[in-house]
Amino acid sequence: MKIDLKIRRFNPTTKNGREPYYQAYSIEASEGMTVLEALMSIAAAQDPTLSFRRSCRSSICGSCAIKINGFTKLACSTQIIPEHEKAHEMVLEPIANHTVLKDLIVDFDPFWKKLDKVKPYLMPPETQPEGRTKEVHISEKDAEAIDHAQKCIMCGSCNSECNALEIEKKYLGPAALAKAWRFVGDVREEGGRKRLGRLSDDHGIWDCVRCVHCVEYCPKGVEPLTAIERLRSRAIQEGIKDNHGAKHVEAMVNSVKKVGRLDEAAMTFKTLGLLRSLGMIPFGLKMEMHGKMPHPHLFPQIKKIDEVRTIYAEIKRKNKNAKKKPKG
Repeated sequence: MKIDLKIRRFNPTTKNGREPYYQAYSIEASEGMTVLEALMSIAAAQDPTLSFRRSCRSSICGSCAIKINGFTKLACSTQIIPEHEKAHEMVLEPIANHTVLKDLIVDFDPFWKKLDKVKPYLMPPETQPEGRTKEVHISEKDAEAIDHAQKCIMCGSCNSECNALEIEKKYLGPAALAKAWRFVGDVREEGGRKRLGRLSDDHGIWDCVRCVHCVEYCPKGVEPLTAIERLRSRAIQEGIKDNHGAKHVEAMVNSVKKVGRLDEAAMTFKTLGLLRSLGMIPFGLKMEMHGKMPHPHLFPQIKKIDEVRTIYAEIKRKNKNAKKKPKG
C-alpha cells in the first residue's frame, strides 16, 4: 500500500534554514509497519539528510516521540496503515513546547534541567547516625502509591501536549512533577516537606491547569496529573499554604462549606488578597464586557446547607481516625 508522508523539515545550517517547511515522501507500507520504520526507510532509500531520534524500537527509551497527525505519539509503537486510515493523511512534526534543532529532533536540555530541579532521588535524613541504616517497611499499598510515576520513559509526550507549558516556559512541566511524586510519595523519603516547599514556588505544582492532556497522551500510563494532584494535597497537609494555589484551594473548600457553592467573586479576594485583586480590575472589566465576570451572590447560601456541612464533618472525622491508626 502506497502512503504519502508530509514531514516538517528544518535545517538551521542552510541559507534559508531559519524557516521550517514540509516535504513529501512516498513509501510502500506493509502490514504492521510502524511510523519509525517508515522514517528509517525514507532515510535509507530516499533522503539520508532526514533527521529524527530513535533507539530501542520497543517503546522503552522514549526517543522517538513525535507529532503524528497533530497528536504526540511514539513513532515506534504507532502503525502507519491504521493511522493513515483513521486520519486519511500522514503529517509528521517535532513535538511541541520544545525548540527544534533539526527536522524532528528537538532540544531536550531544558527538559533535563527541569528534571534536575526536582532532585530526582531519595533524600536521606539529615541526622542519620554514621554507619547505621534505618529499616523501612514498604507495604503493597505504599508501592502502589508511586507505581505509575515509576513508569516514565522520559519521552516528553506529556510536556509536548501541556497547555500550561505552552504559555509559561518556566513551568516545571508534568514529566518533572510526576518524577517528583515518585520520591515525595516514597515512604523512605525524609526530605519531603523541604522538597514540597520548592515545588510550591512559582512555576511549580500550582501552574498546572488540569487539562488532562498529559494523562491522555502518555504512552506508558504514568498519569502525571494524578501525581501533581497528590503533590498539591501533600503540600497542603504539610502546611505549605503561603502561595496563591493553596490559598485558592482553601477558598474553594471554605466557600462550599460556608454557602454550599463557589462564590467566585469572593474567592478572588481570598486567593489574591486585596491589593493584587485591585490590580486585576482592568482584566475584570474585559471579562465583564465578554460576559465572563462572576457576580457576587446576594443570598449565596443554598438550602439544606446543613447536609453539606455534615459531609465536611464526616470527612474530618475519617481523617482524624486515619491519623490515629498505627503505620506498618
